[in-house]
Amino acid sequence: MNSESTRRKFLVGSVAVGAVTLAGCTGGEENGDGPEDTEPTTDDESEEGGEPDHEAAYEVWALDQGTDVAYIYQPRGDGFEEVDAFDIGEDVGEFGLVPHMLHFSPDGAYVAIACTAGARTLVYDADERELVADLDTGASTHFAGFTPDGESILVDVIGEGAIVRVDADLEAGEFEIADEIDVLGADVVQERLEEFEPYENGDGEEILSPICHWHASGRSFHSLGPSVDNGGIVAVDYEAFELVDAVSLEQTRTNCGTLTSPDEEKLFVTAGAPSNHEATGGVGEWYVYDTETLEPYDPETEALLEGEYTYEDVARPTDGYDAHGFWFTEDGEELWVLNRETDDGLVIDPETHEVIDEIDDYGPSPDIMWGSPDDEYMFATLRGPNPLSGDAHAATGETPGFSVLSVEDREVVEVIEPDEGNENSDFHGIGVRER
Repeated sequence: MNSESTRRKFLVGSVAVGAVTLAGCTGGEENGDGPEDTEPTTDDESEEGGEPDHEAAYEVWALDQGTDVAYIYQPRGDGFEEVDAFDIGEDVGEFGLVPHMLHFSPDGAYVAIACTAGARTLVYDADERELVADLDTGASTHFAGFTPDGESILVDVIGEGAIVRVDADLEAGEFEIADEIDVLGADVVQERLEEFEPYENGDGEEILSPICHWHASGRSFHSLGPSVDNGGIVAVDYEAFELVDAVSLEQTRTNCGTLTSPDEEKLFVTAGAPSNHEATGGVGEWYVYDTETLEPYDPETEALLEGEYTYEDVARPTDGYDAHGFWFTEDGEELWVLNRETDDGLVIDPETHEVIDEIDDYGPSPDIMWGSPDDEYMFATLRGPNPLSGDAHAATGETPGFSVLSVEDREVVEVIEPDEGNENSDFHGIGVRER
């Protein structure tokens, strides 16, 4: 296919997807077809032949990690229309990258895409869909997120047990690996090493693996994994790039979702495991911590709990199995959490920590969430029939793509399957970019 300036291209033919170890799972080797070679829509006309919505307030970006394709949708009328798609494997010249998660720069000009099987972080110009940096960040690169000041990208690298810092010059569009932290070797971990549970990576090294992170007040908070057997949290002063605090496995078994409140005063994390997990059985939990002290909120009193405690003292149930993604509404008044295996979840008041509603159905095998900036919708990716990450018992889906839920009605109003019928399609990462 020709490489055009707008980067609208689709994957045709067979792609080989390599083995990859991800949070809570081991992915397998798959071969599959990409989306059909159809004429894409452009900014000049919609699929129906009508005028496009040039004033669309936002874009929904969704990653098909099974076919290495990124899809972009905009709200049009009462629904959503695909306005662009690009083939990540073709850009890199290598297929089976498994683009897993994405995150936008504070100004929305760039997007960082973590590729687990590709062991790299890719940075794209978000307007032009042009690849501007291909960075070798390490085995099972899981999440790459811009710091709020836009000066760095922090990368959670599972297979290396490392947090990698990429220096970002947004004005020049330049990105360069600058440093990394060995999580297991950090002083605040070594001082309490008996409270953690390292695991052995593919090279036979004992490591503690960062999974995901979010920011508040000059620090980034990284959940550990890849499973609940290896959980914990570490805090990094991202300007000094130094690991400064930790919550051990004895105190929390979080392994996936990590999010700070809009006022940056609280850290919310989830812990999940499928019902067939050998060590624990099904797990669906969420926790709340103070971002300044990393003290937990007591579920009984909702006061900060000082002194010694274990995860049993501070875990809160999600009423399902394999708790995973969650997101705040734009107004900050609701926190949504989902259970990947049981397809359900909760709506939480982040101020009082009260469960204010339940979500009966996110769609089959939901994974990651993001909300619309107008608080009308919540988007949740849906896994495919041959998932490349997550335990197959919980992550095997039926309708790879993403569901659109009404925030007001708490119900799925649309399921979008960009590559319907492709058994290798498997959606995981999602994000919303304001225009």
